[in-house]
Amino acid sequence: MTTQLSLAIDSGKSSTKFAFFANGELQKMSFRTLVQEVEHFGMELQPNNYLLELGGQTFLVGDMISEEKFDYDLSKQNPIHRTCILLACGLAIEKAGLSSRGLVNLKLSVNAPISIHKNQKLKSNFEQFIQNDQRVVSLKINNRPAILLRIETVLALPEGTPMFANPSLYRGKRCIIFDIGSLNVNFCQTDSLRPSLAGSFLSNQGIAMLRAKVAETLTSEYGVTISADDAEVILKRGYLSVNGKRFENSPMLIQRILKAHLNEIISFAKSRGITFTNIDELVFTGGGSVMLQQVIQQEYPNAILDPNGSFGNVLSYLAIMKAKNLA
Repeated sequence: MTTQLSLAIDSGKSSTKFAFFANGELQKMSFRTLVQEVEHFGMELQPNNYLLELGGQTFLVGDMISEEKFDYDLSKQNPIHRTCILLACGLAIEKAGLSSRGLVNLKLSVNAPISIHKNQKLKSNFEQFIQNDQRVVSLKINNRPAILLRIETVLALPEGTPMFANPSLYRGKRCIIFDIGSLNVNFCQTDSLRPSLAGSFLSNQGIAMLRAKVAETLTSEYGVTISADDAEVILKRGYLSVNGKRFENSPMLIQRILKAHLNEIISFAKSRGITFTNIDELVFTGGGSVMLQQVIQQEYPNAILDPNGSFGNVLSYLAIMKAKNLA
């Protein structure tokens, strides 16, 4: 007996977000895109961390893993993202109550950088990589009973396109969308929901670059060693402390770095021909936009922060699947 489930996935370098409908209700879930193969793992799993048994290997996935394992590969066509996509599939099947019903056929929409989506050959190769010849996959999550799944269809959709989740924000308007991720920033200029080919491109000015700037600047300023994990905490807290002592000037310095980084993103858009003339809305989306929210509001008070935050893309993908009768 086989059952079906439709699932939208946005597997970013920082976190993997996914959404689906179960029993008529929208379900949203996420976990950190940090993956490490382990053997004889004996620690107690923290919330939102997972042991995934797949293909004779065991992987730990989640924020128990150090930021040093961050994947800087620009491609999403790699084992880390495939592992996270399969974990998302397994978690969705469990959440939907389908894990005990035998083989589950999945219809997926998955994120692809704009540069990949614009190239039909690269997009098809990515879709085939995820689909894996429709082979049946068996996986176990946290030592629970095995799940059997098969990826029936894969629809690769571009990052930086959250507009179909909230079309009223974009309909009848010319907009520039800044999808700030962990590694990349996807830029998309739209005219009444229609993306522009020339106005769709990406840069590598994501939060990983910002994190490196923060670590380098604070190390130079205060003469302390700052690891990738330290820099992540500093960005979340907005200040530096050492041995329990908070450096009082550090918040101001960090804010200057954030402001400069945001302005570099805007400058990159201008360098690619975006004039900002007759643009109705500047829309910021993605997890990086949440982190930069304060400086975005200071520098561009008329800008809109996508109400779905880091789930902007994935909810848009789900809306596209419904329009195509795939969900």
